[in-house]
Amino acid sequence: MRRFYIFNIRKELLTLYKDNQDNLYKILLSIKETKESELVYAYNLFKQICTTYDTLNLNNKLYLKMHNDLVYTKIDNEHIINNLYKDEVSILKVKKSHLVLDSNSTYSSFLNFLSEYNSNLFVCDFINGDYFFLTDIHLVVE
Repeated sequence: MRRFYIFNIRKELLTLYKDNQDNLYKILLSIKETKESELVYAYNLFKQICTTYDTLNLNNKLYLKMHNDLVYTKIDNEHIINNLYKDEVSILKVKKSHLVLDSNSTYSSFLNFLSEYNSNLFVCDFINGDYFFLTDIHLVVE
């Protein structure tokens, strides 16, 4: 099971980090690993790099897009895909600051929807050290 953190990067920073993804990943990793005594600094740094999600809007759009699929379930702010045919189990948790995607697949079905929803998304797997802009992976898959 892989855990992906999905951040909404500010539009004005996209050109800066598009070819410099290593630095963006290192900044987000340092924010994630911040000590409690430095939380104010980390929060201010996060606000400079990322914008928050409109959780109600995102939850509604995702539900409307997928509610007819038999493999889809929604519980509060969690969206679940349990697709036995594709051998995929994915859980997308919608939070104000970021999204958390737990999946047994390297390319979850949720990533298709998210790439259509917003082109500024940066995906990090902090455990495996993987990171990419969602538009980049979308181009490779198609």
